[in-house]
Amino acid sequence: MIKTRHFIIIFFLFIFSALFYSCSYTNEAKNISFYHWKAKATYTEAYKEALTLAESKKVYLHYFDLNLVDENDSQNDGIYPVYLLREVDKAYYDFDIVPVVYITNHVFKDEIDIQGLAERTTLLINEISKKQFQKKLTTIQIDCDWTQTTKNAYFEFLKLMNNEFEVSTTIRLHQVKFQKQTGIPPVKSGTLMLYNIGDLKSRNENSILENRIVQKYINSDTSYPLKLSLGLPLFSQTIVSNTSNKIKIIKDTERAILENDSHFKKVDETNFSILKDTLYKGFYLSKGYNLKLEELSEKEIITSYKTIKNSRLNIDDIIFYHLDDNALNSLNLKKIINQL
Repeated sequence: MIKTRHFIIIFFLFIFSALFYSCSYTNEAKNISFYHWKAKATYTEAYKEALTLAESKKVYLHYFDLNLVDENDSQNDGIYPVYLLREVDKAYYDFDIVPVVYITNHVFKDEIDIQGLAERTTLLINEISKKQFQKKLTTIQIDCDWTQTTKNAYFEFLKLMNNEFEVSTTIRLHQVKFQKQTGIPPVKSGTLMLYNIGDLKSRNENSILENRIVQKYINSDTSYPLKLSLGLPLFSQTIVSNTSNKIKIIKDTERAILENDSHFKKVDETNFSILKDTLYKGFYLSKGYNLKLEELSEKEIITSYKTIKNSRLNIDDIIFYHLDDNALNSLNLKKIINQL
């Protein structure tokens, strides 16, 4: 009888423990952050609500781009900073700030003074941090879509930046799938960018994010030797194609306006053709041009996220791109967060 009682007690303790650990796992807290990608880091009510909802403690703040501006300039290899951060709302003082520097891949295609570039980049990061936050920030992110031909120069740049900062770098899907060719950057962590993954020129494809595209790069056996955060999109865009299929990108979409304007003809749920020459959001559009609306659904974001989670990638934090009123108002952020 006593043995039976002990068995029953042990049995129920086992069940309770299993339920406890199961619940603990499914309710595991995730660190959710946001990118801010504007020259003026404003703090709107929509930003406040999003950061509060996500219980965010960290913001990835775009500091500047590095681009090849003047190929005839030998002093700085023609490389100069553009789109510099100019203002920061004091509300961001309450967050851990990670400066982000975007560098075009073209910067590393030719022979350059990598040491000099690293020194100038470090100096400017520190100047902006001192001006905006009155201190040096020691953790940064470098955003560059490097390739097999630029990896050596880029990786050398990262090694030099590691001497001054704790550096993470962005990782694209192709760099995961073809990691033997593109190499592994010499950093401790990265952010897998799960957006801007498709063909801008395709009229049937959402270049921002489609799970079927993700699955071409990631499967259940996919792994990567770095600890990764996952960058998820919160934005829409309009792709303008001229008659030669050259494109321009317009921020956001305005479906209702296009559907009720005689200058535009709805071709399908995604595309509108231009029937008469017109101005649209500062762009001159000629007859025959095409507008492709790239909009995201909560379902597409969550499904794509699950494809990544079902792989062997070491995914930890989530970073949403980005803090923007239109983006935050067009999607149900709470629904997305609850299913991550």
